[in-house]
Amino acid sequence: MSAAIETAVGARVETAGARAHALLFEAAVAAEDGRERDARALLAEARAGIDPDADPRDMLPMYYLAGLSGRLEGEESLNLYLRRYRRPQIDLFYLLTRHLPFVRAGRLANAHLLGRLGEHATATLLSIGIGQGRQESALLAEAAARDLPLRHLVVVGVDPAAEALAAAEANLLRAGAEHGIEVTFHAVPRATEALDDADWRLIGQAPRPLLAVASFALHHMLNPRPGHDARDVFLRRLRALEPAAVALCEPGSDHHQVGLAERFVNSWRMFGTLFEAIDGLPLARAEQDAMKSFFGREILDIVGAADDGGRYERHETTATWLRRLRRCGYTPTVPAVTGDLAGVLTAPPDFTMGVEPDHVRLGYRDVPLLAVMTAVPGTVVSASPTSTSACAA
Repeated sequence: MSAAIETAVGARVETAGARAHALLFEAAVAAEDGRERDARALLAEARAGIDPDADPRDMLPMYYLAGLSGRLEGEESLNLYLRRYRRPQIDLFYLLTRHLPFVRAGRLANAHLLGRLGEHATATLLSIGIGQGRQESALLAEAAARDLPLRHLVVVGVDPAAEALAAAEANLLRAGAEHGIEVTFHAVPRATEALDDADWRLIGQAPRPLLAVASFALHHMLNPRPGHDARDVFLRRLRALEPAAVALCEPGSDHHQVGLAERFVNSWRMFGTLFEAIDGLPLARAEQDAMKSFFGREILDIVGAADDGGRYERHETTATWLRRLRRCGYTPTVPAVTGDLAGVLTAPPDFTMGVEPDHVRLGYRDVPLLAVMTAVPGTVVSASPTSTSACAA
């Protein structure tokens, strides 16, 4: 066990759930070491002390219990946005945007993109993980509210869910008609790492300026083989098209290429803060539980995937994302945060924001949870995007 993991485990002093946390962590270590019998015994002991019906704080250990149990049973992983849930993951995400201010980070990303639009009447927006197009529809509304000269927006929407793309097209056409902006929509129904030469030609031939946004999307990218960083490859190929502006919104925790025990520690810190924030909202228990289920499904993926190559929630730290942007030829910028935007991103109380030299961090009680990172083309690092050295974080 690394010293960092031991320190993180020892630092947890909360009484509620401390015993379950310790047992679950030990089970994760046992599972990673291949000691399945020990892991099962530890999970059984943890299960006896968890009662989410009686104590909402037990929702967090319940999801870790379910994830680790599923891992031992060899349950198959699948992209959360492609699974058939009674309440789809994308619908729960929009529920979060109503109650958790940091999930509205797309508003700040939009402000940065519009600030780079200038006096252009036509532009192209590449949206990675576009979902149902609500952030992009809000961008159209804001362009109209600012009385910008934009009259035609070409939107290239990338998303593996065909149903979401259909909804995005309908929503954007409706928003464009409402605000007097013609919208041309190109649906790309595939994962970001699966973009092919035809897709890149489509983006490359679209009108300029080119704006690109990826909100809570790039951390889903999978590396096709060792030594090949799909995220670097994507950002370098985008950089070659000279985008006028790029905006990323990403959680700040390391669940990408670290082992199970370290993923457990890192994710518990992040999701523990998220669940605490949800518990502090003046909402009915049923609505709080629904919001937790969005993150609970991510926990199941992070610690429960039997095939590690099939995990889709592969978050990285903000520092790692910023290093990646720089080595892929971008210069990070700091998006301007107006008073109105600050209010949107920090209300209700206890939600916090910090403006750093190269990003804006959003969190709860000063615990960073995610970052808005904006960038423009800068110096291209002369290294192969598929080489191990170029992709080292």
